[in-house]
Amino acid sequence: MRKTKVVIVGGGFGGMFTARKLHKLCGEDLEIELISKINYFVFQPLLPEVAAGTLNAQDAVTPLRNLLSGVHVRLAEVTAVDLEAKQVILLQGQKKLLQRVDYDHLVITTGQIANLSLFPGFEDHSLTMKDLSDAHRLRNHVIECMEMADVTRFADIKQRALTFVVAGGGFSGVETMGELAEMIERILPQYPNIQAHEIRMVMIQLGNRVLPELPERLSEYTLEQLQKRGVEVWLNTGIQSATQQAVYTNDERSLPTRTIVTTIGNGPSPFVQSLPIKLERGRIPVSQQLQVIGVENVSSIGDAALIPLNNNADSPAFAPPTAQFAVAQANTLAENLVNDTRGQPLKAFQFEASGIMASLGGYRGVAEIFGRRVSGLPAWVVWRIAYIGMLPGIATRIRVGLNWLFDYFLPRTIVYMAESDRPATRYLDYSKGEVVQRANEVPAGFYVVVRGRLKQELHEPDGEIISRELQAGATWGSRALKESRLTHGKITALEDTKLLLVGSEDFQRLRNTYGPLNELLTARQK
Repeated sequence: MRKTKVVIVGGGFGGMFTARKLHKLCGEDLEIELISKINYFVFQPLLPEVAAGTLNAQDAVTPLRNLLSGVHVRLAEVTAVDLEAKQVILLQGQKKLLQRVDYDHLVITTGQIANLSLFPGFEDHSLTMKDLSDAHRLRNHVIECMEMADVTRFADIKQRALTFVVAGGGFSGVETMGELAEMIERILPQYPNIQAHEIRMVMIQLGNRVLPELPERLSEYTLEQLQKRGVEVWLNTGIQSATQQAVYTNDERSLPTRTIVTTIGNGPSPFVQSLPIKLERGRIPVSQQLQVIGVENVSSIGDAALIPLNNNADSPAFAPPTAQFAVAQANTLAENLVNDTRGQPLKAFQFEASGIMASLGGYRGVAEIFGRRVSGLPAWVVWRIAYIGMLPGIATRIRVGLNWLFDYFLPRTIVYMAESDRPATRYLDYSKGEVVQRANEVPAGFYVVVRGRLKQELHEPDGEIISRELQAGATWGSRALKESRLTHGKITALEDTKLLLVGSEDFQRLRNTYGPLNELLTARQK
C-alpha cells in the first residue's frame, strides 16, 4: 500500500518542526519530504549575536539531516506548484535542472523576504538580517569600516565609516543595535586612531517608541539603555531613501554613513506571489485549522501564512510572526495532518505565548513572562536560558553555551574574512562531446561562444528535433532569461570549445539599463 506523501516547502521554524513532529507522530505511515534552499536550520533570534561575533556562524545553525532522521531532505529551490497535478516544481542541483515532485498534502512554510522596493536605494545600499549570510556579511562590513577609519586621513570618509544606522526599532532592530554597540565597544581598544566620541550609532523608528510589542515601561527602559550606550534614537521618523554615502529620512534629514542595516520591509517571496492563491496582507490566508482557504490538501504556517486567532470579523486577530508561534503552529499542523489521514476531525490552532523578550546587549534585556515584567540583568539571563531551551539538538545547545562562556572571558576577534569578488563574467571550457546544457536546464546567464563549435538540439511541441550549429560569436540565453522560461534545447560541444558566461542577474541588470544592448539582442532573435 502506497504511503501518503507530505511535502514541506521551507526549512525554517515552521517547516523543520512540522517535519520533526510529524515523523514522531506517524513516521512509519507517512512519506515525509522537506525541500529547502539551504541544508541547515537557522535559529534566527541568534543572528545579531553572529553579526557581533559573540557566536561563531557555524555554531548558530544545525544541519537539517541531523535534526530530521527519517525525513527525506531535498536541497532545491521550489519555483511553482501545480495544484491540479498535485506537484511541486523545483530547480535542483548546481545545473538547476527542472524537476517535479508529487505530493498528497503540501505544507508551505517559506516565510517572508526583505522587500525594500518602497525605499529607493535600500536594495543596493543597505544590509538585511534575514539569514546566516546576512549576519556574516554585517560582521565583516563593520570590521572593514573600523579598519578603514583607523588609517584614513580624510575626515569625511572617517565620519561615514564610523556612523552605523539601523532602520527599525522592533525586536530585530533593537537586538541588532544592542549587539553592534557591544561589539564596537569591545573591539575599540584595538584601533588606536579611533576615539569613542567619533563613533555614531543611530536607530530610526517610525513609531513613537521602540519595541512597541512590549508594555510602555519596558519600551522606555529599552530606550534609556540604548541612549546610555551612546545610541541616538530617532522616533517618529521614517526612512526615505539611501545612496552609497548617506541615508535620507522623511523629515528631510540626511545622515552620512556607509552602514545601513534594515530590519523592516518584509514581504512575500516570489514563490508565494506566483501561487494561484489570493494573498491577504501579503500572506497566504488559512483557516484556524491551518488549511489554505479555497485550496484542497495545502496548508501553510509561519511568517508566510495569515493565521486567524479568532472568528471576530469586526476585530480580527492574527498570529504574530514569532518563533514561539511558529513552533506551536507546527505541532498543531502535524497533529491535523495525522488526523486527516485517519479521518478524524481537525483541531483549531490556539496558543498563548508564555512571554516575550529581547536582548539589549551589555548583559541587559527586557521581558514579559506570564504577565510579569522583567528588565536588566535578570531579563538577559532569562532570555539566554529560554533560547538555549528552544535550540534544536543537544550539540547545538552545547556549542552555543560554550560560545557564550568563552565570550565572557575572551576578547572579541577582529579577523576580517574578506570575500573575493567573483567577476560578473567568466570563461567556461568544454571538451569534444561534453554536454554544455541539458534540455530541461535553466540557463545560468547569457552565453557567448568565444571559439569552437557546438550542436543545439531543439525539441518542438510535435516531437520534431531541430538541430543547428553554434560557432564563434553565437549567443544564447537572453530570450530564456527575459521570458523566465527554459531554452528547451540540449547543447553539446562538437570540438574543444570556450564560452563566455555573463551571470543572469548581472546580465539582466545590464540589459535593463543599457538600451542599445537590448535592441541588438532583439534584432538578432528576429
